[in-house]
Amino acid sequence: MNKLFKTLSILVAIALFTTVYGAQIAQAAEPVPAAAGYQAVLGKSLHDQDVADFILRNNCSSTGQLQMCNDAGMALWIGESENVEIAYLYPNKTPDFEAYKGKLPLGLAFNDTMADVEDWFGQPSVEQAPQAGWQLGLPDQSGTPDHAHYWAMYERFGLTIIYNSPSATDKGATIHAILVSK
Repeated sequence: MNKLFKTLSILVAIALFTTVYGAQIAQAAEPVPAAAGYQAVLGKSLHDQDVADFILRNNCSSTGQLQMCNDAGMALWIGESENVEIAYLYPNKTPDFEAYKGKLPLGLAFNDTMADVEDWFGQPSVEQAPQAGWQLGLPDQSGTPDHAHYWAMYERFGLTIIYNSPSATDKGATIHAILVSK
């Protein structure tokens, strides 16, 4: 329960900062090449040269424990150990963020629906008998902490998918954001 509370607290804090923090960057940065996406910085120290270069190249700005990389379509959560613990990806343009241009994790696509994600993360009903059917990939935990988006946490994949609907039954809801943790 404590881990869930911590995770939800971090997610709510990120949502709050992204709502409050406007796009105030006067100079546009170059688009993020796929090779320089979240994979290049996730799990690394804030003092690592790759992370420092990424932050500089993408004109990121610091807001508490967040690095807001608006032009790259992402925010980075910096943990107490000063490592990049979570990458918050926006696969679609929002008022505060450009669309993330790198590859999304685990073959996800920017236009995937909740039904698509649950199918993609599914597994055989019986391990030794795939012909027995396929179970939906339901989240390990879920909720609607901000009352605007449904959050599905797939701990086994290190992902949280945030949908553009507050309803867990809206299978047509599309991805609003993706949280990737190390």
